[in-house]
Amino acid sequence: IFWVILFSSIITIGGILLAPHFLDMVGASGEIKEYGIRYLRVIFIGSLFVNFTQSANMVMRGEGLMKKAMLIMGLGAFLNIILDPILMKLMGKYSIEGAALATITAQFVQAIITLHYFKYKSKAVKINKIKPDQEIKKEMFGVGSSAMMMQILFMIQQTMLYKMSFKYGGDTNAILMAATLRIYAFSFIPLWGMSQGLQPVVGTNFGAKKYDRVKEAMKVFSIGGLVLASIFWIPALAFSNNILSLFGVEESIINQGIENFRLFYSIFILYGVMVMTITFFQSIGNAKKAGIIVMLRQLFLFLPAMIILPMIFGVKAVWFAEPLVDLIMIIVGVVMMFGELNRMDKISLKNSSNE
Repeated sequence: IFWVILFSSIITIGGILLAPHFLDMVGASGEIKEYGIRYLRVIFIGSLFVNFTQSANMVMRGEGLMKKAMLIMGLGAFLNIILDPILMKLMGKYSIEGAALATITAQFVQAIITLHYFKYKSKAVKINKIKPDQEIKKEMFGVGSSAMMMQILFMIQQTMLYKMSFKYGGDTNAILMAATLRIYAFSFIPLWGMSQGLQPVVGTNFGAKKYDRVKEAMKVFSIGGLVLASIFWIPALAFSNNILSLFGVEESIINQGIENFRLFYSIFILYGVMVMTITFFQSIGNAKKAGIIVMLRQLFLFLPAMIILPMIFGVKAVWFAEPLVDLIMIIVGVVMMFGELNRMDKISLKNSSNE
């Protein structure tokens, strides 16, 4: 809790002060930027609630209480939906702030329910004194840093994709890229959700040295990731026009850029494996390898590709740079994962022979 409070305070202060700069990064301007600043400066006040709930929810899943964790998160979403129109109407000309306040209120309720559970109900974890635990600090930062870097670099990646598509392809490509990134984010959420289910399974069995179960879990979840990704991948390629239309893209823009959209989505079916691989290394406490995968993708492959390739191939490179980089990264990640699983097999055989 100490670290959640500390970093949430930093996020709150930084978010309120830097809100205009965040919006500049994603290309917001004019009235939209003004609305965004008003919304963000309120929403960042609730950083403590959402960060505590997210962190504690993962611990809850680690206890095997998947249903309870899901219900708490679902309650927050439901409450937000109910409060949004009410507070927006009550606050009149401050309706933007009302929408943000509805979100904060829902997050506060989630945090209180979660805190009550760990304070009085949990048999495995108890929240008592709020002080840093030096023994677990190194491991916590090691595992968490890769996940944090992934989120930060993902935001930078999206900003760069938008700006480079505008630079090399003008308004038409920028509009299409903005819609593509929204569809991409929507498609990615279920994969991230599945990876959260993998984390406690791998972590618990790895800690218990049941490596055969770790291997089986990776097999099941990787196949599941492929299947889940295909549910979004197939329609994205087969019904590109309809999907882009749903996200507000005009027909003339769709006709000009539909092939670029399909190119961008070309290897999405493999993203389930990519997410499970990163989660695997985080789950076994191997922050170094998880960090290598994240840094390899974003800093050493994506950024150079995004800077160099468009100079040679033009706007087309903006669209194929990401799938090209991700394909390389997936291959590297899978090789690293199999290496780790083989190492576990050797440990299991050694332990069996000693017995």
